[in-house]
Amino acid sequence: MKKTSKVLGLMIAMGWMTSAHADMAAVEANLARLKVPEGFKVEVYAEVPGARQMALGTSGTVYVGTRGNKVYAVVDKNKDHKADEVVTILDDLKVGNGVAMWDGHLYVAEQHRITRYAAPDFDLNLPFKQMREVIYDQLPDKAHHGWRYIAFGPDKKLYVTIGAPCNVCDPQGIEASIIRMDPDGKNTEVFAKGVRNSVGLDFQPGTNVLHFTDNGMDMMGDDIPPDEFNAAPQAGLHFGFPYVGGQDARPKDWQNKKPPQAVTPPVLGFQAHSANLGFKFYTGKQFPSAYQGNAIVAQHGSWNRSKPVGYQLMRVVFDENHKVKSNEVFIDGWLNDGEAWGRPVDVLQLNDGSLLVSDDYSGVIYRVSYGESTAAAPARGKSGHQAKVTGLKMPESAIAHPDGRIFVSEIGEFGKNGDGKVTVINKDGSRQTLAEGLNDPKGLDLFNNQLYVADVDQVVRVGLDGSKTVIAKPGDFQEKPVFLNDIEIDGLGNVYVSDSGDDNGKHGAIYQISPEGKVSQLINDKSGIKRPNGLLMDGPGKLLVADFGTGKLFQVNVAGKKASITLLNQGFGGADGLVRDTDGLLYVSDWAGGKVWQLIEPRVTPQLISTGHQSAADIAVSADGRFLLIPDMKAGELVPLPIK
Repeated sequence: MKKTSKVLGLMIAMGWMTSAHADMAAVEANLARLKVPEGFKVEVYAEVPGARQMALGTSGTVYVGTRGNKVYAVVDKNKDHKADEVVTILDDLKVGNGVAMWDGHLYVAEQHRITRYAAPDFDLNLPFKQMREVIYDQLPDKAHHGWRYIAFGPDKKLYVTIGAPCNVCDPQGIEASIIRMDPDGKNTEVFAKGVRNSVGLDFQPGTNVLHFTDNGMDMMGDDIPPDEFNAAPQAGLHFGFPYVGGQDARPKDWQNKKPPQAVTPPVLGFQAHSANLGFKFYTGKQFPSAYQGNAIVAQHGSWNRSKPVGYQLMRVVFDENHKVKSNEVFIDGWLNDGEAWGRPVDVLQLNDGSLLVSDDYSGVIYRVSYGESTAAAPARGKSGHQAKVTGLKMPESAIAHPDGRIFVSEIGEFGKNGDGKVTVINKDGSRQTLAEGLNDPKGLDLFNNQLYVADVDQVVRVGLDGSKTVIAKPGDFQEKPVFLNDIEIDGLGNVYVSDSGDDNGKHGAIYQISPEGKVSQLINDKSGIKRPNGLLMDGPGKLLVADFGTGKLFQVNVAGKKASITLLNQGFGGADGLVRDTDGLLYVSDWAGGKVWQLIEPRVTPQLISTGHQSAADIAVSADGRFLLIPDMKAGELVPLPIK
């Protein structure tokens, strides 16, 4: 390599430079250099400076970490397999490399700590810095190998790679290990030891065994030790560092030192210094069947080898017993005549079975697809969120869990206490009762994997095990609650609930319940909103409010000492439900007229998209973003309306 190329490689390898950020026209032109198996195609999906680890949100948004101070959200609004928007959601991080999603929360691993952020899929404009929750702050705060990778396992634990702060040294504490912890950061333990610098981990389908890459030691020659692909079927195993690399390569000064326990050898050795980083076991249906269960591994490429190697994607094939059978190059061509124009970092599988590959050198994310069309969407009517659900007793509100389940509030007999319930509609269309003994349950929202229910004159939190807790009883409100209707929760955990009051709007109000349980009245029946109903966050400290009494749409700014109200639109009849889809389009339902409108923005002319419902109540969007879910209260149905 040329001297200048070696210097650049050293800067990147040491974390001093995260991206050369090549000109996009040059990247597009270089795609023709890639050697791709027949039937496959590689395209640029998004331009993301310094793109490193990636995580998939519930709505299809891709979250991307960097070795700098930023985390990005990549959005494909029109689902044309090319990003429409790249949003910087965090810009004050210390090596924000690792990202993972769990139960609607975004987890970010920095050099020194792990933080989480509630509900990023809900609104990318939420005040994430203010919402930051530090769940673990005991990571070694050292720059060398200080970029962390994270992933959740089948055991619902967060796994974190912690590189050794050196080339070869005696690690201290939790250095040179993989640790795991509960989603809240508790019960932390070392899962694997003797791991020099793992920057890729995934769990094998069929066995749930953790597999991880590990980068071998430098300065021992061009071809030793090999980079490693390891399997850890149980906790407590030692993988050799610093005593041994690969099967038997021992560094100078460690040849006569004995490991503290038996060393678990790698299940596969890669070319030394090829820098194997992120990988994913392929479980999609788009690629040919021979790719099922393969591990697709990103080789970042060597930085100090006399002849560069890597800069490609590898394919690891397993036999029927889930053991490594072979490995081969999947896609290469990022390295040409000793000069690299791209450096693959991480691999992410999208819902359609295609793969994304991040490249921190060119500052892009590629999409790898097979065939001329993506995997077919499931036929309508074959799952719970695509088929009409009948036989419900006055369904008022619905909300979709990220796993595809739908929760529906059933009032039962209106005005009769104790016969209301929350029903679960499973993905296969079956249903079960989650919670019963409610009065007239209406609005639902989901936060931290718990349901919140507006139930006439009280607010009830329902665990997904069916447990019920009253978080606001009638006496907690500033006025006697008459008709608690809709409920909305912001990213900080504040619960907003509307009271539609009586038929004339008396006692109409909007209340806020703080995470500590304090109830505050934000507006009352003198506000100009006659019968507050549907609520929807419209950015930090702002609520959209549907007025059931006048058919108007308002924005209420609750960030100041006194709430301010702005009229945005009107003509929605008995305005009830409000929801936005994954493209940001707004939907408003009319309970009295049985209609649903779509709006590009709250102030624009509404487009009528559905009519003929007996009473379109509190609408929601399915977990996959493809359907609007319309509870028809009088008809006793939950009606799916295709929107994508």
